[in-house]
Amino acid sequence: MFVLTNKKNKKKMKQICITFLLLVSISLYATKDSIPVVDLNFKVPLMSDYTLLYGFAEGDRIIINYKEEKGKKLKTFEISEYNGSIMFSDFNMVSLTNKTIKIKKTGIYMFKFSNLSLGRRICSFKLDRIPVSNETTLFNTTVKERVVADTTYTIRTETYIKKEKYVVKKVHDNQHFYVNSGSNAFLKGGKSRVALPFNLPRNTVKWYYTVVAFRDKNTVEAMKQQIHLASDLTKLIDSSGGLNFVVNQLAMPPGANYCDVYLITHNNLNLFLDKNSYSYFPSGTRENIIAANVELTNVYNEQMYLGIRNPSRTYGVNVLLSVAAIVLEQEIEKREVKHPNINYKKELYLDN
Repeated sequence: MFVLTNKKNKKKMKQICITFLLLVSISLYATKDSIPVVDLNFKVPLMSDYTLLYGFAEGDRIIINYKEEKGKKLKTFEISEYNGSIMFSDFNMVSLTNKTIKIKKTGIYMFKFSNLSLGRRICSFKLDRIPVSNETTLFNTTVKERVVADTTYTIRTETYIKKEKYVVKKVHDNQHFYVNSGSNAFLKGGKSRVALPFNLPRNTVKWYYTVVAFRDKNTVEAMKQQIHLASDLTKLIDSSGGLNFVVNQLAMPPGANYCDVYLITHNNLNLFLDKNSYSYFPSGTRENIIAANVELTNVYNEQMYLGIRNPSRTYGVNVLLSVAAIVLEQEIEKREVKHPNINYKKELYLDN
C-alpha cells in the first residue's frame, strides 16, 4: 500500500472528498421531501414521438431521471410549457440523473421524447416534484381534457319588416255595361256577352267584386252613388283590426234583373265571347243573380277577366261591376345582426 504524504497529494485527496460530499448532498436534497409524479416504462417507436403532460405549481422543483434500457441514444428530449417555450432540452440522450428544474409559473408542461432512428427505444422515466410550500403539497399534477365551445360572431346586414298593414286598392270602380239579350244581339246587333279585364295588385291577399243588374239604365247610373266597395272594405278592416270579418258584413246592393258572371283566364276569353265551350273558376262565378258581393282568396299573377252574360233571350240588362283588392303593405328596413358561430374544441386543464 502506498501512502500519500506530500502536500500535493493531500490537496488532491481533499478535492476528491469535497466533490464526493457535494454529489451526496445533491442526491439527498433531490430526494428529500419529494413527491412521486410518475414512474413508468414505455417504448418510443421508430421515427416517432412520445409525449407526457403534467401540471405543476409555481416555485415547484421537478426531479427527472431517465435511461434507455439498452443504452441507445434518444435523439431529443424536451421540456416545455404547453403551447409555450422550451425550458430544457437534451440531444442524443442515453440517461439523465436527478436533473432538477424550477417551475417559473403554474401551468401544464409537456415532456417530449423524440426517436428519429430506425429502431425503437425502451425508456425508463421517473418524475418527482418538491413542493415550494405546504400549500402546494396537494397540488394535482394530472392533466385533464374537456370539450369547450368557442363562440365567435359575424355581423350581417339583414332586412326585416318594421311595420305592415292591410290597404284596400281599387281595381275597377263601378264599371257600367249594357249586355243585350240573345235574340236582340242576333237580330239587331250588339253583344250578349262582354268581359271586364283586370290585374290584381302585387301582394294581394284577398279580392272582391260587387255586381248589380237592372234593365233600366238610369237606375244603374244612380246606383253608382250608393256602391263604394273599396271604402266599405277599408271600414271593415279598421273596425276588425285586420281581416277578421266576413263578406256578409258588406251591405248587399239592390238589384232587379238577372245576369251571369264568370271568372275566366285569357285563354278562355274568346271562347266565352264566341259562345264556344270554355272553362271558368267556380269560386269566382255567379249565375242567375240580380246582385252579389263575392270574396275570393285565390290570387292570380296573370290578367284575368270577369265575363258577363245576359241569360235573357228577350231583354237587355245593365250591369254595374266593381273590383277591389286587399293588399298587405310592408315597411322594410335593414339592421345589423350578430350571428354566433360556435366551434367545439378540446381543451387541457388542471383540476386545482
